[in-house]
Amino acid sequence: MIAVRLDVFFMLVVSVPLFVLTALVIYYSILSRHRSTHSHEAIYSCAHCGHVYAIARHRPMDHCPRCGTLNEAVRTS
Repeated sequence: MIAVRLDVFFMLVVSVPLFVLTALVIYYSILSRHRSTHSHEAIYSCAHCGHVYAIARHRPMDHCPRCGTLNEAVRTS
């Protein structure tokens, strides 16, 4: 059996899970920054001026940023 002092044992019991938790937080924060938001965008094509634009809000209709005409979404993801 391995002889370990009580204070070293408790330090390992506390520090190892904290290290793993910190590593997971760093990993998921980096992963979330690189996640694409394009899959949540709706694509619109303006019937008045022909401008094609994407907006992340899920609305069935939205105003064209160029001319202000109300348009339906061409594609939603």
